[in-house]
Amino acid sequence: MEALANAVQKLQWEIRSLLRISQKTVAPVLWYPSAMTSMHEPSPEFLSKLTSEENKKVEMILKEFDLFSRLSKRFPSKLKDSDWKTLLEVSTRKARYEQAMFLYRKEILEAEDMKKKEKLREGRRLEAANQIRNPTFISPYLQTKTQEWSQFRNVVEAYRLENHPILAVDCQFLNRLSPRGRGLTALQLQYLISENRNSQNPFRLHFVNYNKKDPKIRELEKNKLQSLANPDVFCPIISNDGFKNVFEAEIIYLSPDATEELESVENNKVYVIGGIVDRVVEHGIPKMASLEAAQSANVLARKLPIDRYVDFKSGSKFLTLLAVSEILRQVNLHGDWSKAMEVAIPKRNIRAAEEKNPNARAAQARIHEFNAEVLRRVEKRLGKDVVQK
Repeated sequence: MEALANAVQKLQWEIRSLLRISQKTVAPVLWYPSAMTSMHEPSPEFLSKLTSEENKKVEMILKEFDLFSRLSKRFPSKLKDSDWKTLLEVSTRKARYEQAMFLYRKEILEAEDMKKKEKLREGRRLEAANQIRNPTFISPYLQTKTQEWSQFRNVVEAYRLENHPILAVDCQFLNRLSPRGRGLTALQLQYLISENRNSQNPFRLHFVNYNKKDPKIRELEKNKLQSLANPDVFCPIISNDGFKNVFEAEIIYLSPDATEELESVENNKVYVIGGIVDRVVEHGIPKMASLEAAQSANVLARKLPIDRYVDFKSGSKFLTLLAVSEILRQVNLHGDWSKAMEVAIPKRNIRAAEEKNPNARAAQARIHEFNAEVLRRVEKRLGKDVVQK
């Protein structure tokens, strides 16, 4: 049956290609031999700690992943116990399929990163060899250390001299996010730490309502926020307390749902942003979570004056943590909101749909349809998805 289905699918694909008819999917959805191996199975130690219900869910996920691996080449080569821990938390088949694709992309990026690092190490070896043959007064090593010291000094001075605003990330939402949402937020927090450390005008960066004892938070630190466990990383300052208990200065909580706009960014004030990303729907987070957090703490809530300076033609007005921090940094430096928005807001948000590359949009639609077809075939084999908590 599968061989026949493959033949029909290939024939339809070739006929449409020959007639130059637009394809529904980015590639024909075919049946392949299973890519599942023992590297994808959870360890006996992991399984021994699960409840009977969780073990049943593992069996169900193994069946799903076997079919995923047979229908799509975008499939990870292995699954770690930490990946299984995340999969058990995911409640829908579609989300588990998306998690499988995410792990595949992660493997590709890690492999590319390893190649870049090896190329960098090789370059340093050549530089060192050249340095021995042609010595100079300043070695690349000393130049690197001088740059690192300069960055460290900028951050320390921001705290000591209080000559830059306090930027606080409210982390109370982290353990309520979905696994994917939590991972995306952690990635942005990591970017935020790096960007702030490398900036010539760093914030006094704080993470508040950050519960280090929470298992989900510890998992993030282990896999995505390793810099927080690094004793050499000075920034940010971590606190389990709420912002009202940490800061004495005036606190302004940034929320897109606030009624009043932020007018300026001053060195003697605290600006709080919620640790949430908008790329995935979060059922455990209220739609106006940041505004509710501000009202609950009885602090000022303000929104960025985006509508006044930017004509959004597509995409979401809910900006990333990195974009918000960069807008605040730019306004603090020169006070020009228009210029700050131009620097921080992606160009794709100010272009209408008709201005964007139609080929790229068509390709994205075909990818979406390919994934939908994979899920339809899995449903035909295993039955409708039963949402499990």
